[in-house]
Amino acid sequence: MSHKERRTAMPLTLVKEGEKVCIRKISGKDDTIRFLNRLGFVEGEQISIVSRISGNLIVKVKDTRIALDRNLANRIVV
Repeated sequence: MSHKERRTAMPLTLVKEGEKVCIRKISGKDDTIRFLNRLGFVEGEQISIVSRISGNLIVKVKDTRIALDRNLANRIVV
């Protein structure tokens, strides 16, 4: 995808394995947003889906793999 192309915003749970995306927004309560920020999920950060296990995700962020349940992954808009 070129820099000029814009995709529709969607939750992280809809991203395909191996696809690199940029975090646009994190929604939820302040505690949830702070928790995700501390794990490295911040607006503008490039992340990718490593794998899916029973609806939960393994996500690569800042050279680290982090497991997220479906509820947390749905809070991340890419």
